[in-house]
Amino acid sequence: MLKVYTLLIVVIFFADMAKAQRKVISGYLKDSITLLPIASGSITNTDTRQTVLTDSKGFFYLEAAPNDLIYATAKDYRYDTLHYSILLADTITIFLPPSGTVLQNVTVASGYDRYRMDSLARRKEFEEARGQTLNTFEKTHTSGFGLVINMDRFFKSKYKHQKRNEQSFTNTEKMAYVTYRFSPQLVSFYTGLKGDALLDFIQRYQPSYEWLRQHTSREELIDYISDKLKAYKSAERHKTGN
Repeated sequence: MLKVYTLLIVVIFFADMAKAQRKVISGYLKDSITLLPIASGSITNTDTRQTVLTDSKGFFYLEAAPNDLIYATAKDYRYDTLHYSILLADTITIFLPPSGTVLQNVTVASGYDRYRMDSLARRKEFEEARGQTLNTFEKTHTSGFGLVINMDRFFKSKYKHQKRNEQSFTNTEKMAYVTYRFSPQLVSFYTGLKGDALLDFIQRYQPSYEWLRQHTSREELIDYISDKLKAYKSAERHKTGN
């Protein structure tokens, strides 16, 4: 019995030691190719089972103690893990590689397959939401009936609602296509830009949906990126006076 109590005391002692060493750490989750932040990524301490999500800047807070295993994952990225150590900086950065491999001349077909699957899923969700019926009845105090059917108002409201939703869905699909064709990973590969410089380039020179639909070949897109890179570098030289 004495051995059991002794063992219990030792276990409690080391548990208290680990708890005392545990602290709140901060970190960033970033794309390993572009160095851009990954939003809504999942960061988990597998020892405490605490999970947090990254914000729009890829930032997160998490409790950890030395040797705790931290697991990071995000949609369209491969996962990664690390053991926390007091030797690490106060703010850690975790880099995740995209799940679709960017090759020298082309983004592999899995990227297109994923884009198509996401598009179909969005369409299915939209159609299901559009199938919801609106309330066709309204209360009245001027009739002998408690409810009257206002079909004219119903159809007008439903038509406007559908048109607005259809336009919103169309805009979402167009943006998804532009992001798929002009992805940060692809642009970074052909320009060598990363981080804020890459984001600045994309914001300046992202082609329109209509242009991308008219220029569907990889060569045309690469030529476009090359031309815009020259313009970008020229503008940057003028900005710095060189």
